Amino acid sequence: MPRVESVEAFLLEAGCTVASARNIAVVVEEILTNIARYAWPDEGRGACTFDVATVVEPASVRVRLRSEDDGIAFDPTDEKAPDLDAPLQERSAGGLGIVLIKSMTDTQSYRRAGARNVFEVTRICPREPGG
Repeated sequence: MPRVESVEAFLLEAGCTVASARNIAVVVEEILTNIARYAWPDEGRGACTFDVATVVEPASVRVRLRSEDDGIAFDPTDEKAPDLDAPLQERSAGGLGIVLIKSMTDTQSYRRAGARNVFEVTRICPREPGG
């Protein structure tokens, strides 16, 4: 499993601003945590791959995060956001991580490829001045 700090360092080297690289690191951590916690019920084991790719453009860096796992089928793009206006004691647990991922990325896509979940998000980050 990639270290979040390594992803952040990679994005900084690609020219992302510090704030953008940190935000994407949060997204990476949330995606990987959700896979580790929920993909394999009953403490089962499985396989997961994670890719980070960048395309450097004149004023921005296009970042693509892609995870693939052999866990139970789960489409995070189809999840309804929790009712954040409901009193805390009336809210069901979970769902905030997906809200966070959706709010911190520009696009999200999911597909089931055979017995594998493929989840991809993109974010266009401003480039560090002079980067």
